Formats: sequence, structure tokens, C-alpha cells
Amino acid sequence: MTVDPVLRSFAGVLAPIFGVALVGIGVATRALRRREPALARELRLRYAAWLAIAAAVLGALALGRTAWIALVALVSLGAFREYARAVGLSKDRGLQNVGAGTIVLMYAAVWAAAWWPHHDAYGLFMAMPAYATLALLAVPVVRDRFTDVSRTLGLALLGVVHVGWLLAHLAYLVNLRDGVGLVLFLVFLVSLHDVAAFVTGKLAGRHKLRPALSPGKTWEGAGGAVVVVLAAAWGLRWLVPAYTGLHLFVVAGLVGLGATLGDLALAAIKRDVGLKDWGTILPGHGGLLDRVNGLIFTVPLVFHYTRFTGG
Repeated sequence: MTVDPVLRSFAGVLAPIFGVALVGIGVATRALRRREPALARELRLRYAAWLAIAAAVLGALALGRTAWIALVALVSLGAFREYARAVGLSKDRGLQNVGAGTIVLMYAAVWAAAWWPHHDAYGLFMAMPAYATLALLAVPVVRDRFTDVSRTLGLALLGVVHVGWLLAHLAYLVNLRDGVGLVLFLVFLVSLHDVAAFVTGKLAGRHKLRPALSPGKTWEGAGGAVVVVLAAAWGLRWLVPAYTGLHLFVVAGLVGLGATLGDLALAAIKRDVGLKDWGTILPGHGGLLDRVNGLIFTVPLVFHYTRFTGG
């Protein structure tokens, strides 16, 4: 198996970053273990989870397009399951299963675009929310039942489009020019944005960004994260050689905007249903939705910006 040279080079960059982070976390947890043992434990768990996420991303990309599309599809289905359980949609197993089935079809369209680029698979992919709507609307017709239809259909469609179609853009990225590099670039920047916002907010946060939705987020954390992302985007410009300096600046801004909005939008739903985290599958992070919320907003923004500007 031949590994993409961009992937190999990025792995070489990532290894020392994790090494330095390990040393930093070791020092931090040693200082915090008596004053704030819960925070020290959270830092260790977050590091272990980031390590596992990095291994999964690099491993899937090394195996090729199909493996990457399959990985994102599994994450999307897992996130939809978390969402369905949280909002009560899981009580209607039939509607949940139809929603999951439409998500599978969305990723089938992504896969078709990877292997049949001369057909209009992109057009099919863009039309998938319409077909998902038709499929979900057919459920009460088949059942001949109208009780609570408006609420459950609304919840199902929101989940399918949000954690299905929007996240599927992350899988579709590998079909674009410099696709592997673009995936690595965006996943790293969004992840770095989350870490930078967390650290900057802890160190310098004074003014709450949206206290009702996410009490821990601050304007200082959001601003510091954008600065860090912009610097990292410039340092990693070799991953996306088609981007000019202006493209890098715009994409860094889209990452800052999308990652923040994605987190807060899903936080609004979490607060509405009385949850702190969407799940427990990722120690130190919560559920899959807690980890991919920033990508759900950011990737479609950057995807369409890149495709339509030729960046």
C-alpha cells in the first residue's frame, strides 16, 4: 500500500506536537493534581482521546477514499444515534431507522462521486436533503397515523440534515483537488481551535460569549483561538497549495466562525433537553457530537468556498 506523501509528511509534523503536548500536560497535571484534581484528570483523558482520534483519521486516510468515507459515515450514524436518544426520537424506532437509512444513502452518493467523477454524483449529493425529506414524510403516510407527526418529523429532519448531510461534506472533501491535504488541514484547524479556545478561555477569559448556552466560553477564548488558527493555517499552507494568502485568511475566519457557531448551536439543543454532554464514548470530551460539532458547521462553509472559488 502506497501512503500519500502529504499524509506521511503531516504525520511527521503531528508526532512532535503530540510529544510536546504530552510534556506540557504532564507538567500541568502535576501542578493541578492537588488543587484541581478533576481538571488534571480531564486533561489526561482529553489527550488520550485526541491521540485515538488522530490515529483513526490518519489510518483511514492511509487506507484510501473508501475507508475515509466509511469512517465519517460511522461517526455520522453514531452522532445521529446520540441526537435521537437525546431529543426522544429513539422512541420512534421506525422513523429513526428511516433517518439512518437516508444518511447511509448520502454517504453512498459521496462514494459514487469518488469512483464515478464523470457522472453528476455531486448534484445527487446536493439533492439528498430533498430526498431525505420525502422519505421521512412518507413514514406517517405508510403508518396512516398523524399523532405528534409535526414534532417528530421536524426532529428527524433536523438530525438527518445536521449530523448526516452537513457532516458528509467532510467525507466529500477527499474528492476535491488536494483532498487529503484539505481534510488534514481542516480537521487539524478545527481541533486546534477547540483546544486554543479552551486554554485561552481558562487563562484570560473574562467576558462570557453566550452564558445561557455555554457558560465556559468567553470572547477572549474565541478571539485567541482565531489568532492561533490563523497562524497555524499559514504554517500548514503546504497542505493546500491552491490557497493564496487571501484564501488562508478567509478559511481561518470561516473556521473560527463555524467552530464557534457549531458548538453553540448544538449547545442550545443540549440545554433544551437538559444534557451536559451528548454521550460518553470519548472520555474527557463526551459524545461524538461533542467532538464533531465544530466540523458540522465549518466543513460545509469551507467546502463550498473552496469549490466555488477554485481555491
